Amino acid sequence: MGRKAGGQAGHRGSTRRPESCPDEVVTHVPVECHACGAPLDSVEATRVARRRLIEVPPIRLHVTEHRGETRRCASCGAETKAPFPAHVTAPVCYGPGLRARAAYLHKYQLLPVARTSEALSDLFGCAVSPGTVDRMTAECAEALSDAEASIKDAVTAAPVIGADETGLRVAGQSHWVHVARTDHLTHYAYSPRRGKEAMDSHGILPAYTGTVVSDALCAYRQYRESRHGLCGAHLLRELTYIKETCAEQQQWTEPLAKLLPEIKAAGEKVRSGGGRELSEEQRAKFFRRYDRLVARAARLNPPVPRGSPPAKGVPKAKVEKPARRKSPAPALAKRLRECREEILRFMTDLTVPFDNNGSERDLRMVKLAQKTSGCFRTPGGAERFCRIRSYLSSARKQKQPLLTALELAFAGQPVALTC
Repeated sequence: MGRKAGGQAGHRGSTRRPESCPDEVVTHVPVECHACGAPLDSVEATRVARRRLIEVPPIRLHVTEHRGETRRCASCGAETKAPFPAHVTAPVCYGPGLRARAAYLHKYQLLPVARTSEALSDLFGCAVSPGTVDRMTAECAEALSDAEASIKDAVTAAPVIGADETGLRVAGQSHWVHVARTDHLTHYAYSPRRGKEAMDSHGILPAYTGTVVSDALCAYRQYRESRHGLCGAHLLRELTYIKETCAEQQQWTEPLAKLLPEIKAAGEKVRSGGGRELSEEQRAKFFRRYDRLVARAARLNPPVPRGSPPAKGVPKAKVEKPARRKSPAPALAKRLRECREEILRFMTDLTVPFDNNGSERDLRMVKLAQKTSGCFRTPGGAERFCRIRSYLSSARKQKQPLLTALELAFAGQPVALTC
């Protein structure tokens, strides 16, 4: 809104550079002088202008026929058959390259199986049925079992991780996908449940001893062996909502919404200068300002007393129930007071990010998959999706070419993604 079209100030351009060695060179020679009409075939060029045309070459399937001979021993008469390569398993089968492209289109670009089948036919001239596409992705998930375990182990060993969850429709019911991630790794896990029982079954948080950055879902704070940081972006959204809906709360929501980004900027300045922590004086100053605002919030939002028990002999229907709190301000004021350490974790430990936006970005693909393909029909399909996406998301974060990573997975040698 209000910005000019095109790249904004500070935006880095990404113009494609010409290849140093083109595959083909076509020279265009002027035939005659445009001024006098004299022939130019024997005249040396004074300058050469270059323009590169990038095109996809014609694509056709490459079919390799493997022939296994049987030969009879001249000494004993026994017949011996030559073995076929491990990936040639049927009279007609598809190689790792084609299967990788099917998995890439279906599980990374999120095309439904029918459209994936159509894309393979249009792009490569290969008529692969939707059922075969589904079987290929199932084979991919099976081949990535060990890779998923390695990603899980690496996430568990990371000093700081982000964790979040989102709803997923499976067989017409509301289920969940949980993510645990770093800047280099992503682990998705499917569960019919949302809370601690589901998180326990995934095996990361129960064994984790680093710092978990998450939203305010109480299930995360039940893991006592790890430290916790609360997402500042979530908190800023809550403060903005209360400020816009409750005018009397602005005296603490507005300055607190300015204080948190100020602390974040101070930490970024220290990191950019090679520092590892804010000074004691800076931390003490920010703590005092935070505590004053939280005390102001507490005065404006005192705890709501619970309703007293009904008098003896009075029917329950005639006892007036206390009015329900419609504003989220009291609950937020309480959390600001009780979770001070977790909210300001990004200030006391500069390795902890201010927000958990990375987890939300990773989960956005799950919602996009549901939007484009509809719900998953079976829990097994949801589990396969999570395993393949864990591998592909981690490979993308580590700058690995995804098609190559999938080809290696189908060949039984998936990329090691453990950093």
